[in-house]
Amino acid sequence: MRRGMGMIELMMVLAILAVATALALPSWGSDASVRTDAAARLLRSDIEYAQVHSIANPDAPIGVVLAPDGTGYWLAQSGTPNTPIIRADNQEPYHVTFGEGRASFTAGVSARVDNLTDGMLLFDALGGLSNPAADPSYHLSCDGNEVQMTVRAGTGFIRIHH
Repeated sequence: MRRGMGMIELMMVLAILAVATALALPSWGSDASVRTDAAARLLRSDIEYAQVHSIANPDAPIGVVLAPDGTGYWLAQSGTPNTPIIRADNQEPYHVTFGEGRASFTAGVSARVDNLTDGMLLFDALGGLSNPAADPSYHLSCDGNEVQMTVRAGTGFIRIHH
């Protein structure tokens, strides 16, 4: 009759502990990278919404305007870029503030955009940018973590860079 654990059993226990530790460690660190990535994905979703809306309604395109202080953005008609459109689902302005409402999981994130000449990301009837000087680049940051998002001027394709 054996007493104690053999070498194989001991190695199995250590392997299970190593896997459990590897899964638990990320939750002990900073969640700034998760918040920054979530903000980028939310912004990308709303940019894609503006693109699809502009393709479907070429006479009434909507665009994305970044708040001057970088705390959020809104969707607006091309003729009234300072006035958010009204959401069809809840009849509230389509204004996103990082850390509030549906963006509550993005607290502490700030954003800026490069290569956007008139301050509004606006699409044409084919899904490309209506003002294609260069590919606009959004930079979202939180506690030293940054995510860059580039919108291709000719196609409207959005790429997130980590």
